[in-house]
Amino acid sequence: MDKIIQFFNTFPLYFLIAAAVIVLGIIILVILRILKNKKFRQMIEAVAEDPDLKRAEVLTRFSPEYLFRKSSRIVEIARKKDVNIPELLELTDPWINRYKAKSSKTLQAWILEFAADKGLYSVFIRALDHQKTALKLDQYLNASKDFLKLRRIALSGRGEIFDGNKGLNLFESRLDEIREMTGDPEWAARYFAINILLYDEEERSIRAVWESFDDSHSLVRSIVVKDIPKDVKPFGTDDAGKDSLYDRLFNLLLKDPVFEVRKAAKERIVKDFSSSYSLDLKSLNNEQILHVIQLLDHNSPEDQDLALGVLAGDDLELRQNAARYLQDCSVLGRLFRESYINDTQQLERNYDLLKKALEVNVTGFLKEIRSNNNRGSLLLASRLLKTAGPQESIENLADRVFAQDVSQKEDVELTELYQNTLSCVQLRGSDRAIALMKQELLDIQGQPGLLKDVLKALPPRGSSQLLPVLEVFLKDPDFSLKDELRQVLLTMPESDVLGIVMDIIRQGRDVFSHKVRIQALKTLGEMKNASCLQIILENLPILPLEEAREFAVMLSSYSEDLFNERVKSILDSIDAQSRAAIIVSLPATGKKTFLKEIREALDDSNPDVRIASIWALVEYQETKELARCVNMLRDPVDRVRMEVARALGVSGSPGVLKDLEAMLNDKNEVDTVILGVIEGLGASGSAAAVGILVRKIANDDEYKKDCMRSLSRKKDKKSITAAIELFKDAGPQLREDMSTLFKLMGYEGEKMMVELLKEDIPSLHHYIAEVLESTGFVENHIRKLKNRNSSIRQESASFLAAIRTKSAFRGIVLAARDPNRDVRIEVTMALEILSTEEGTEILKDLEQDPDKKVRKYTYWALERVRTKSLD
Repeated sequence: MDKIIQFFNTFPLYFLIAAAVIVLGIIILVILRILKNKKFRQMIEAVAEDPDLKRAEVLTRFSPEYLFRKSSRIVEIARKKDVNIPELLELTDPWINRYKAKSSKTLQAWILEFAADKGLYSVFIRALDHQKTALKLDQYLNASKDFLKLRRIALSGRGEIFDGNKGLNLFESRLDEIREMTGDPEWAARYFAINILLYDEEERSIRAVWESFDDSHSLVRSIVVKDIPKDVKPFGTDDAGKDSLYDRLFNLLLKDPVFEVRKAAKERIVKDFSSSYSLDLKSLNNEQILHVIQLLDHNSPEDQDLALGVLAGDDLELRQNAARYLQDCSVLGRLFRESYINDTQQLERNYDLLKKALEVNVTGFLKEIRSNNNRGSLLLASRLLKTAGPQESIENLADRVFAQDVSQKEDVELTELYQNTLSCVQLRGSDRAIALMKQELLDIQGQPGLLKDVLKALPPRGSSQLLPVLEVFLKDPDFSLKDELRQVLLTMPESDVLGIVMDIIRQGRDVFSHKVRIQALKTLGEMKNASCLQIILENLPILPLEEAREFAVMLSSYSEDLFNERVKSILDSIDAQSRAAIIVSLPATGKKTFLKEIREALDDSNPDVRIASIWALVEYQETKELARCVNMLRDPVDRVRMEVARALGVSGSPGVLKDLEAMLNDKNEVDTVILGVIEGLGASGSAAAVGILVRKIANDDEYKKDCMRSLSRKKDKKSITAAIELFKDAGPQLREDMSTLFKLMGYEGEKMMVELLKEDIPSLHHYIAEVLESTGFVENHIRKLKNRNSSIRQESASFLAAIRTKSAFRGIVLAARDPNRDVRIEVTMALEILSTEEGTEILKDLEQDPDKKVRKYTYWALERVRTKSLD
């Protein structure tokens, strides 16, 4: 007792109180745990009694982790109540997952007892490598009352992969049951069985395996394809199975509807039968070809060539699959990168292939534009993107091309690239591409040639970005491309353009120059807006008379009554400029309502009105009235006399032309009248005018050059024919002068002479050829035979063939080996002439030509012409 008292005296009272509280707390916790476990047990037992009502309550109250920790208690209650409570409480899946991760005898027992349908396969997998588990599984199967015990394992696995050889060792005593499973309606059971039978050499097993090539489920067919032994003999034969197995695999590769099976067949063929594998696409249908394309090897040059052949075909579905393959293995990108300007044939081949890819929406190769500076590649892109391809690629192309210096027009390829890029932006460009074009428009203002190309390509849908720039150009009196500017303005939204031009006209000369107001008025007239008739008529004097005459055709679309009323009002007004502008405009309407007023205006005191009247009579073709106007060539005003002479020349009646020739040769006539007559004769559509001018040239006087310039503008067939007829009989000096004249006619004149040559007029042919050789036309087209553009080469070959001179044929024989078939056809037709009597002398000259290459090609080409085998 004394010791107890001594113990309590040793410790303070508060310490004792704390100890008592702790002990009490522990007791309370123990009691609460007992109560909680009791409550948990009661809730689990309630689940067994009423699963539908109590199951949800337990799952809501307790977490999956807590229930997993209480698995032992739940199993105990489940066994006692004979209810599969673990399944109801969703414990079986966590058990199986934990068992797969780490072996556990307890979990294994629980799985076999409560979750066999789900977890039996996981036990089987572990049994393949663990003898104890295998014995436990065998005991379970022996105790099972199922008719097909292994079927339950298979169905719990649902086609999961396992080692079939180990499975054969495990179930060697149950092979009869496994073979029966090959006819099971469930594919998972068949898959399980076949995976094991693949390693059994017994004849019945081999038969089951071979028949599984035709199984209805793809996984079964796939596993047979992958694992059937290479040297196993087919069922019912004595031969080794190599050829038969290859035939089976090849058939699956071509015809099986499931990609995984076809892929497995291709891999097996490549692995074991590569020497036997060959394809003849001509013997396959489209579906089979598609199956082949889907399994082409990305690293095989042979497969790539096969796909390129398919891509070159016409079937869109086949092309689409071939193009996808070629894009994935970077072949299309390589074709794009390796397209060079100096290899025309390869460039065109790549263009055709890439165009076919683009037509089936395979566009990945165009991403190369962002990092590619090869001009050939960019040229291909510019041609392709006109019709198809992503808008982003057009932006990238414009970025690249607009950054280059395109001012050198002799760089044909770069010019073509530039124009193609403009077309791409015009046809299909995004807002950003149009913004790049707008910047280009601003950057090249000092380069009229490029500016013209850009103006023509401006798309109306970009009006919100482009109109402010076009407005600046319109208000610039020194802007040179006025006609092109008006044409592009007419494509823009009418309301926006109308507001701009109306502002210019209304603000007048105080704000804008005369040139700017002319442009605005022309634009307004070309818009053909009926509501603007009055302002157009009132402002016609802004235009020079000649332009007003050209402008007048636009006025004929307005209401006749309204138009006549407004015209009558102006003709009766005192303003001479307005009257002249209206008079010169009237003939374009095709109506002679005011013909009387026009005749009276010939005597008007104002020179501009008189000029307008004479031109109006020309336009109305009033020949009798014009014949009486010859006296106006004596008008006191020089410019009136000039315009009258030109007008009379244009009218072209024989009587008038006779009077004009007399005035032309009148030594007492003043220069202005003579020059006016020359201009008039040059504008005349009559062949007789050619003779008058040529005779004047022959006089070799001070007006010879003026006559030659005037005559050089007459490039129509009738005038050139008349000039050649005169050239034929001309003396040496006149022939020299006329040769100079033909040179002045330029390319258009030469082209018309070639057309005359093709008409094969014997009396003119020699002389036209002589003229064309003297102008350098022949040499120019011989040089064009080397142009990379086949259409230009074909055109040149056609021109040279029509000329039929020695120098022309020297060029033609050199084109006999042209890669383009159309060019060779032109050459063939031309060379056939050499076999005629007409070409004998030319042929002799070619065969003795000092140039060895010409002689060689002449012999080569003629041999092929004789055998018709130039192609």
